[in-house]
Amino acid sequence: MSAARPSFVAVGLIALALSTTVAAADEVTRSRSFKAAGISSLALRSGVGEVRIEQGTGDTLEAQVTIKPKRTTGIFSSLPDVKNLDMSATTRGDQLSLEVDAKNIEERWLLRLPKKTLSAVEVKVGVGDVKVTAPAKRTEVDLGVGDADIDVSSGAITLQVGTGDASIRTPRANAGTIDGKTGVGGVSLKGLDGTVKGSAVGGSVSGKGAGQQPIEARVGVGDLNIVLSD
Repeated sequence: MSAARPSFVAVGLIALALSTTVAAADEVTRSRSFKAAGISSLALRSGVGEVRIEQGTGDTLEAQVTIKPKRTTGIFSSLPDVKNLDMSATTRGDQLSLEVDAKNIEERWLLRLPKKTLSAVEVKVGVGDVKVTAPAKRTEVDLGVGDADIDVSSGAITLQVGTGDASIRTPRANAGTIDGKTGVGGVSLKGLDGTVKGSAVGGSVSGKGAGQQPIEARVGVGDLNIVLSD
């Protein structure tokens, strides 16, 4: 009988560990609303996760982030407790900066910008996917690993992706000079008789639209597609 006791103890410890893991794995969603009157630019920082920035119709900037723990080692490693985490919002001058100041988490951001056009939208993500469909006078996306998609009607565009695919779409009437390069991967340009050069590993694309806003894109490993619409 005594020999069986360690097995029961082990089972109990495993059950407790699994119970703790499940409890810690609960995700939380935080939402905040910011008056657009004092905001001219936006900066968003995220370690791991997904970012979507859409156009809103009101006089506020609506921000929502879903936070869940992300395991970094074995199945019995501890997970961070996210129930007390929240988005951090700071202002410096007229710039609003958003992030979640925590490690070992995954974030899903959804931002709806005010109807007024911001002077700048800056997004920096370590690993994940980024999609921007709300225009700004200047849109900058810096992504380490993942796919990035910028589809905006106006403004200058700067896009940098370390590893992943990049896509840019904007009207021909908006685009000025176009400069795109990939280290390893293909490039394409549609809607303009620009110059596309390919090699055994990477490529480049250049051209000039009918507008004034520059488009610059860099991809380390992955494909780059630029589309100018009518």
